[in-house]
Amino acid sequence: MEANSNTSKKRCPSYVGKVGAQLFGVVNKDGKVQFITPLTVTEDFLDQNQDKTSIEQRFRFTGKCVEKGCAQWNAEESKCSLSQKVQNLDIHKEKELFFCPIRSQCRWFSQDGKEACFSCNEVTRNMEELLLTIQQ
Repeated sequence: MEANSNTSKKRCPSYVGKVGAQLFGVVNKDGKVQFITPLTVTEDFLDQNQDKTSIEQRFRFTGKCVEKGCAQWNAEESKCSLSQKVQNLDIHKEKELFFCPIRSQCRWFSQDGKEACFSCNEVTRNMEELLLTIQQ
């Protein structure tokens, strides 16, 4: 387990698309995420990407992990529970690590290692909403 001074530096790989967040992935037509060098989300970007589909279904965002301020935080284990839920899904999993611009700061990687990475390019935020619905 990490010291609390380091946890504030961890980044959530399933963040909301809002001003100040970092865009770090684009969902391709096949549904997989193509990771890119992070770009800061602006109001202009949000205005240009308003349509019928949730912005989080088309892009991946990262931002500061808020730990206890998030519904996915497991206070008992002091870690994000979403990473393990994604790993347990019956989806195609990569067998090799791929380019990820946030790996060194990623909450999921820091707590679960490379296993967290193998399903990551299948994740969109609407999947998080689905997981929350299933568990309620």
